[in-house]
Amino acid sequence: MAAGKRKLAGAGLATHSTKHSRNDQTRVEADDSSNDSMLASDDSDAESDSSMHDADELKLAGENHESGVGGSTERNKARGATNAEIMALNEASLLFKSNLFKLQIDELLSETLVTAGSKVTRDLDAALKQIRDVLVAMDSTKEMTVDAATNLVRKLGKQATGHAVAIPFPDPAPAAGLALKLAFEAPEVVNVVGSYPLGMAVRTQRSFNVDVLAQMPAQMFQERDYMNYRYFYKRAFFVAMIRVQLHASALNELFDIEFELLRSDTRLPVVVLRPKSDTRLAKLGCIVRIQPSIAPDTLPLRRLMPDRNHVRAAYVAGTTDADLVAEQATPQYNAAVVSDALQLTHMKYLFETNEQCIEFGRAAALLRVWLGQRTVQHIGQQQLMAPRISGFALTMVLAWLVRSANSGGVTGARLSSSMDAHQLFKGAIEFLAAHDFNHGALQFGTDADMTVFGAQSGAVLVDPSASVNVLAGVQPWELDALRLHAQQTALDLNHHSANHFSRVFLSAALTDVTAKYDHVFRLDIDMAPFLAARFGSEMNVTARAAELEHGHPVVAVQHRIAQLLSTALARQTRLVAVHAGADASFDDRIKATRRHVFVVGVV
Repeated sequence: MAAGKRKLAGAGLATHSTKHSRNDQTRVEADDSSNDSMLASDDSDAESDSSMHDADELKLAGENHESGVGGSTERNKARGATNAEIMALNEASLLFKSNLFKLQIDELLSETLVTAGSKVTRDLDAALKQIRDVLVAMDSTKEMTVDAATNLVRKLGKQATGHAVAIPFPDPAPAAGLALKLAFEAPEVVNVVGSYPLGMAVRTQRSFNVDVLAQMPAQMFQERDYMNYRYFYKRAFFVAMIRVQLHASALNELFDIEFELLRSDTRLPVVVLRPKSDTRLAKLGCIVRIQPSIAPDTLPLRRLMPDRNHVRAAYVAGTTDADLVAEQATPQYNAAVVSDALQLTHMKYLFETNEQCIEFGRAAALLRVWLGQRTVQHIGQQQLMAPRISGFALTMVLAWLVRSANSGGVTGARLSSSMDAHQLFKGAIEFLAAHDFNHGALQFGTDADMTVFGAQSGAVLVDPSASVNVLAGVQPWELDALRLHAQQTALDLNHHSANHFSRVFLSAALTDVTAKYDHVFRLDIDMAPFLAARFGSEMNVTARAAELEHGHPVVAVQHRIAQLLSTALARQTRLVAVHAGADASFDDRIKATRRHVFVVGVV
């Protein structure tokens, strides 16, 4: 039987390979002659073997040869792994790391994602309902002058809190004797908007925001209230009346209630409710922001395109000379008005995108976590002003990639709606790493007049309604920093290193300026030389109007410092970031026009 087996095995090897040398055959013949007696005793047994045994031996011989066992074991060991085997091992390693990364992402989202209607948010949902009930039942006021409105808010604030509350008018405040009537009516519509109801809210470094939209009744406004800050004055009075009436309600026992600036813009104050430390809501880490808005048809949005001027030089100068200087466009001012009118429109668009792309919400949440890990909020004990690049902006970029990307004459989605959250996140990061927003305007669809939006300086991403630039007011250095972070993250995602998950989502060094930048400078400066004179014959109306465009005097100076240093160090640096210190309180923002602290980071 052994002879039969050896013949069959030899036949199998001859069938599958011709790589045996003549020396191998000689060794086989020598083995045959040295074992004749054994073979003779086995011949009778070979005749009784079944054909099934023969077939099994053929199969085994073929398998041994294919796996490298049919030849010399020592020679195969010396040969080492083939390219195909190395590639297979690499693919297995990458697959393992990719699966591990996805599991880590799932764990991250389970820890940071805040879902409305869950057991964890039961107290928050109850508080939001209570806030809505208080807002819609607020007392109205009759029309009154600016002075009368100011006195009313002071009086109500002192009754409710023990100290006077000032109306958070923007810069410039209403001039004395301004012919403007202010009134308050309870909100017509109250909705929870933003990331929380969309399932994208995440707990970042400290907390997360829940935005409550309070729509101002249309009868409070006139058609031309978009001119010369009239809309923002009425908005400020609306915000002040909400605050003082919240103080007088039961919510004052649950929350610390104060003003805050949205995107560090004095034109956009909001009411912020922070849970008191002894409440269960404080453990959740939520901050409720009540944001005023208007219906899209309250003001003629078509007149608020970025190439139009709605802050007259004569108003800035406080004169009646209509021909004082040439009027410059006010794109950021116009965008601030339009953004208030389109909050629900943007909410509906993102909701539709979330319905079309199942993993859109989780991918947007990952982008928010990623951005939060790269946002410097304080330096030691010094708090910093919030950046103007936000999670909402990145969510709109992701929606643009998924739904209607249009750039360079190419229209169509860049990312498939069937991708999972990891793939969508990676695709968005690679786009942010490659695209220069400061030199490449983007739009949803093809309806926007890009000659109008492209004429303004700065980054441009036109929203789906073709009415507003989502990136209006974002400083160039912020986008340069975003791109630099995205480039590093794209390398981490593609290299599959052992710690790339930590580098992408968990690295605390990215919020530490001493580790984030190569060089760090602290500037404690007198603001006066950087700001235009506000009164008198020395007033430069053009410079003052350009300063007002930024929405905050500190932001205006921050922009000038960044522009100056970026130009001077263009050949030596990749990034010059200028962080502005935050005011200790909302009322201290007036003091910011005297001295202020800036922190400059250089890469």
